[in-house]
Amino acid sequence: MKILKASQWFSLLLFVTVVTGCTQSTESTIPSSATVPVLLVSASPTETMPPTLTPTATSTPTPAFTPTTVPTLPAEDARKRLLELLATNGDCRLPCLWGITPGISNYREARNILMPLSSIAETEHFASSNPVDDISPLYIEGELRLNTWVAYLYEDDGIVSNIGFEAIEEKVEKDPRDPSGKSWLSKTPIYGLPTFIKRTEYYLLSHLLSEQGIPTSVMIASSGPSLNRSGSITFYLVVLYPSQGIWAEYTTVTNESDVGSVIRSCPVNAHIRMNLYPPGNPDAFYALLDKTDWGRTKTGYKPLEEATSMSVEQFYETFQNPTDKCIETPTNLWPT
Repeated sequence: MKILKASQWFSLLLFVTVVTGCTQSTESTIPSSATVPVLLVSASPTETMPPTLTPTATSTPTPAFTPTTVPTLPAEDARKRLLELLATNGDCRLPCLWGITPGISNYREARNILMPLSSIAETEHFASSNPVDDISPLYIEGELRLNTWVAYLYEDDGIVSNIGFEAIEEKVEKDPRDPSGKSWLSKTPIYGLPTFIKRTEYYLLSHLLSEQGIPTSVMIASSGPSLNRSGSITFYLVVLYPSQGIWAEYTTVTNESDVGSVIRSCPVNAHIRMNLYPPGNPDAFYALLDKTDWGRTKTGYKPLEEATSMSVEQFYETFQNPTDKCIETPTNLWPT
């Protein structure tokens, strides 16, 4: 059966919430499945998860847009276009995503980017009455698929107010009853796949640091070990650039059997999620985040300096260039 990603609906609701809280500006978490993944293999399920972003309930004004129709690319051309957008980011720097800049670009420009990818999208939502467009284009190779998700949220005047982005790699068991190959029976996120790392290089932690400089703050959360140490531990690394309007999260998973006195995460293997806002207003940036559940659940995250032996400056020097180095945090800091 074909099911909409929980993270997509989650992020969609998150964006709508953010719009309302700010004269109208996700992780959502990386979606979990019944089987929790580790580096290139799958592991036992775990129910313990750190705090995640969720929307607060509120109403949302409905902007009026002129219906827009953009031709869809043939599937093979759309696949090439997706890889091109990932490689170049549309020839712009974050918080611009795929050539669309929050606070400047409008919904017509955004749809010109997203709609041509419809032929390879698992889900898509383009409604004239909707304050957000989102699409999840896939790059499929056999049982593996690069699963991306992009959402542009609009102000009442149609200007892009903020952007959501996710990129994960999955191993998919397809439904043999569906000759199209689009339906699936199960999905398992895969971490550390070399092709994923190469294709999402622009959004990796090393490139973010090298392009944006020393972050204002770095936060860490971990699910912690279970009592029987037979599951998996999820590690969340959040990097904040309030002046640049960038919130980025890097998620990895580790087998509990590999965990001793420290929990180790290697950011190069991480899945990626970003929330992007208009740059130049740190107060507005924090206000937008605080109007989501991040404002409450951020207390479950610890500052880098408290959770590791590194300072933000040392973190920057360590990870600004591509590296397979890892971050370590004491296991006893995180609840069992």
